[in-house]
Amino acid sequence: MPHFIGRPIQYPRSNRSAHLGATEETTRPATTAAGGRSGGMAAKAISSPVPVEWYPTLAVVMVSVGLMLTASFFIYEATSSRRSRSLAKEITTAAVASVFLGFGSLFVLLASGVYV
Repeated sequence: MPHFIGRPIQYPRSNRSAHLGATEETTRPATTAAGGRSGGMAAKAISSPVPVEWYPTLAVVMVSVGLMLTASFFIYEATSSRRSRSLAKEITTAAVASVFLGFGSLFVLLASGVYV
């Protein structure tokens, strides 16, 4: 059995701060008696702007709207002649469908427990 298994890794100390004229007091952040940093705001937990209970509903609604817009895009492409097509309408429909499908798939992942 190797001699290093079970022992913590010890890295050599750098004297970089000593070369720059810094002391220990200047390199450490100021802390309060409770151990937090002074002068800053208290740490706040990160939370979702959308309630977790809404994830499945948002997933179904957004994917449904995205698929309907995608279907209308394909129907528009198949039924209109080349001369009567509008590039602005095509790009707008495709972009809106893409946004709905993108957010819909995000909420599908979140609803199923895959936090991205």
